[in-house]
Amino acid sequence: MANILLHTLLFPPDGNSNAYIFADIALELQRLGHKVTVITTTPHYSILQENTAQQPFTAGEKKWYKRSEFHGMACYHIVVPSEKGSLKKRLRTYLNFHRYAWVLANNKNIKADVVITQSPPLSIGLINALIAKKKNAKAVYVVQDLFPDGPITQGKIKNRLIIRMLRALEKNVYKHNDAVIAISEGIRGHLQKRVPPANLLRTIPNFVNTDLYHPMSNQNEMAKKYNLQGKFVISYVGNIGNAHDLSPILFCAKELRDLDIEFIIAGSGIKKDYFENKAKEDNLDNVKFIGYQKREDTPYLNAFSDICLVMLAPHIKDFSFPSKIYTLMGMAKPIILMCSSECSASQFIIDTKSGWVVESGHCEEFTELVKGLYYNRTRLKQYGANSLQAVKAGYTKECVGKQYDELIKELCR
Repeated sequence: MANILLHTLLFPPDGNSNAYIFADIALELQRLGHKVTVITTTPHYSILQENTAQQPFTAGEKKWYKRSEFHGMACYHIVVPSEKGSLKKRLRTYLNFHRYAWVLANNKNIKADVVITQSPPLSIGLINALIAKKKNAKAVYVVQDLFPDGPITQGKIKNRLIIRMLRALEKNVYKHNDAVIAISEGIRGHLQKRVPPANLLRTIPNFVNTDLYHPMSNQNEMAKKYNLQGKFVISYVGNIGNAHDLSPILFCAKELRDLDIEFIIAGSGIKKDYFENKAKEDNLDNVKFIGYQKREDTPYLNAFSDICLVMLAPHIKDFSFPSKIYTLMGMAKPIILMCSSECSASQFIIDTKSGWVVESGHCEEFTELVKGLYYNRTRLKQYGANSLQAVKAGYTKECVGKQYDELIKELCR
């Protein structure tokens, strides 16, 4: 079997969804017989004391990195600022990580036949290729988020020179990695025109850890904690940032405040305070903001929810695919996805009959859908069953781990 080096900005004990995705991939590759080593950062995205307590750090040979062990895997954590913060702080994090990841590549104790990384940031793909070359290994770049397409579409990046520079960087990332992984067919459609024919291009989706996310009783301690027993609950669990539009939830809560519906919003992000203040201004007593929740607690939140929401802003088209969709499906939950019609996730929800899709910003349509489901709940059970069936067919960590295993074998041949 192969020596695998995972080279990623996010990995436990950081408590971020991308960190957990790569952790589950690492565990599955280890189970399949590969030896896995990790180069990552110290926690800076979601710092959870309980995670750090379970995965304590020891001093590295140099002061700029620390070490830990994750289920028997050696992890090297490059020290970065403890908060993601401003753009300036993020750039400093990226530069520190790139610089010292390259230095660690000279460590003879770190063996690698295949080096795997994931976006963001885009620049990590180029460093990944350089590390692989240094190690005489194969380089794999996993595209979690198609960059710079999103910010350009939003109008956040307008300078033509910067756009040309980013496109040149993107071109070199695809050129110098031996394999490029798209997490959805929508992303792959864009990549087919950009990845050189000589390089491998594969679609390997994200997945759900069914050991953690599986059908559960809706009667649990969290339901009691928030006094939700017997209530019709609609929940949003996840990041609350520029990529997420929660306005339709507040509109719906205001229009349907006379119905016995509770809206639960769990998560954090730069837009959280904005939406929370908006709910207070409108006296929406049927909306509860309960803050960031530990990964181990989110299954209980989903369990007492009758409908689970995925809320994407209009500019999120085929540039990413929310991994939380698989999480909700693994728990046999019906989903309402609000997104652009150009987002491939919408077709996935329709094809699997795991929920309903509403165009981003269409608050009235969203409200009518919720109202209809409130009065006709038999459909919820069927769509939840469809969700679970689809996940078992191809989106478990075992299914996806096998695809990575096959890719690694192909590269090593």
